[in-house]
Amino acid sequence: MQIFRVHPNHEISARYLDNRRLSKQVLELYQIIRVCLAEMNVIEGNTRYLHHPIVKHVYNEGHPYIIDTYKMLEAMDKEHQRRGGKRSKNFKEDLKFFEGVILQHKTKFNSLPLPPFYVYGDDKLYGNEAYEVYKQLLQLKWKNDTIAPNM
Repeated sequence: MQIFRVHPNHEISARYLDNRRLSKQVLELYQIIRVCLAEMNVIEGNTRYLHHPIVKHVYNEGHPYIIDTYKMLEAMDKEHQRRGGKRSKNFKEDLKFFEGVILQHKTKFNSLPLPPFYVYGDDKLYGNEAYEVYKQLLQLKWKNDTIAPNM
């Protein structure tokens, strides 16, 4: 599980990703938000991924950055659809549901932007340097892809 953020602006990060990773990013952000909301008993759901470093980072010891993470999800999904990506009716309904839940419970969430955090294997990095390291990781992944990335 990963959040590929190459810039503090979510739209810029979304435009930077290739189609395959952009689509995957939307689903992973969706899963991260679900886990955090379930752990807070705001929705019913599975919390087994709460131990994952990126989920822990978003969850922020019970003060999750859900508002900004949802904004990132929206930006990634908007870019995915702009490129011709499709969304099921159920997924669209889930996103609307999330929006309502987040508005209803916004006082339970951290209103600050999600701090930059890089995690890959055992490597972890906090702060603005994480953006550059994600760019490097993506370049490496694109170089090693057996199928050229669609941009």
